[in-house]
Amino acid sequence: MLQILEGSPDIFASQSAHSRLMEWISTTDYPAQQSDIIKHRHEGTAQWFLDAPEVARWLSEPKSTLFCPGIPGAGKTIVAAVVIEHLLHSVQNSSYGVAYVYCNYQTQYQQDVLSMLAAILKQLVQGRTLSVKPVETLYQIHANKGTRLSLREIFDALQDVIIHYPFVYIVIDALDECRRGNGIRSEFLARLRDLQAVGDIRLMVTSRFIPDIEDEFDKALRLEVQASDEDVRCFVAGQIFQLPQCIQRDPALQDMVQEKIVQAADGMYASFDSCNVVSLHLLGSF
Repeated sequence: MLQILEGSPDIFASQSAHSRLMEWISTTDYPAQQSDIIKHRHEGTAQWFLDAPEVARWLSEPKSTLFCPGIPGAGKTIVAAVVIEHLLHSVQNSSYGVAYVYCNYQTQYQQDVLSMLAAILKQLVQGRTLSVKPVETLYQIHANKGTRLSLREIFDALQDVIIHYPFVYIVIDALDECRRGNGIRSEFLARLRDLQAVGDIRLMVTSRFIPDIEDEFDKALRLEVQASDEDVRCFVAGQIFQLPQCIQRDPALQDMVQEKIVQAADGMYASFDSCNVVSLHLLGSF
C-alpha cells in the first residue's frame, strides 16, 4: 500500500503535465461542445444519415471526402454530432483517429487556420502516448522562451501524428461560418487537403448552400442534410411532457400534434420548443 501511495504523486504529476501540454497546444474545447449537443439530442435522431450508403462509402474509402450541404435549420450540426458520437464510440474497439471542428460565426475571429489545426492536433494526441512525442519536443523548445507554436510547426506535427494512425476521420461542421476574409476558409481547406495527401484522412464537411464552398467539393461524395419525418417525430416524442395534460392523456391528440409539426417542419429540424405553439393552436380549434 505504501508503494502505491508513494507512486501516486508521480502519477498525478504526470497527468498534470499532460493536461498542461494539451492546454498549451490549444485552449479550444470542442469535445465540451460535442457533449452539450449530444446531451440535447433525441434518441434515434439522424439515424437515416448513419444508414445512408454515401456515409458507408465515406467510412470505408481511403482519403474520401463527404460533403453535406443543407438549408439553415436542417439539422446539420446535429448530424455532425451524431456522426462524431458514432465514430468516438466505435474507436474504442479500433485504433483510428477522430478529430472535429465546430465553426461558429460568433467566434469566427478567434477561429483562424492556426487555432483550428491546433484543435485537431490536440484531439489526435490526447490519450495517444506514441503520438505525443513530436509535440513534447516542440513544447520543450518553446517553454523556456514563452513562445507559441507556429502554423508551420502545427502542420508538421500533424503530419508526424497522423502516421501513428491507420486512418483519421476529421469532421468540420458549418464551414460556411468559417471566416472567408484573408483567405482563412480556403487556406484551412488547402491544409486539410495537404494532410489528406500525406495520410489516410477521411474528411466530412457540413455547410449551407454557398456556391464557392460547393465548388470546392464538386468531386466529393455528397449527401444533403434534411430533417426526416422520423427525426421530427423523435423530437416531438421527447417533448410530450411539456404539452397540456389533456394532450398527454390522449394518444390520439399526441399523434395529431406530431403530424402537424412534421408537416410544418418541411425538412427543417425542430430544435426549438415548437410543441407548445402547435398544441395551443390545436387546442384553440377544439
